[in-house]
Amino acid sequence: MRAGPGWRWLPTEHRAAYLLDAARAYALAGDMRRAGRTVLDAERTARGEVHDRPEVRDLVAVVARAPTAPADLTRLAADLRVS
Repeated sequence: MRAGPGWRWLPTEHRAAYLLDAARAYALAGDMRRAGRTVLDAERTARGEVHDRPEVRDLVAVVARAPTAPADLTRLAADLRVS
């Protein structure tokens, strides 16, 4: 995803929340590869937003099961103990 110049002024939690919303949209559209990459971007942005939210754990579990999921997302699913 590309962000505009104002992106850096948002708090990291807001950036991660936006990325997670985008990841959900990609997953709903069936683009699990892009959903996985976007979840990983959110984790790099604000780790706690990914690790501490139950709804994100559910999203990670769904996306990690897809054959096109990035390998790093499979690692994240294992770290979160979701399958």
